[in-house]
Amino acid sequence: MIDCIKCKVSKESIEVMNFKGDLGVEIKKSVCNECFLEWENDMQMKVMNEYRLDLSNKEHRDFLIKKMKEFFTLIETEL
Repeated sequence: MIDCIKCKVSKESIEVMNFKGDLGVEIKKSVCNECFLEWENDMQMKVMNEYRLDLSNKEHRDFLIKKMKEFFTLIETEL
């Protein structure tokens, strides 16, 4: 169980983590499985489609990671 920074509820931790390194560790310790799956199964694709991201482009991958951090409230959103 973790206290999720996204939904502000104590829930089960992430079962399967795709990210390695510091970002993966930070997400795993801060975000519940339910919120992570919401990103992975829904919001990620919406962001990719809305911004027409090409994940073979490093700048696009970095932008997607930035949006993911904003979604999980790991960073402040820009106005």
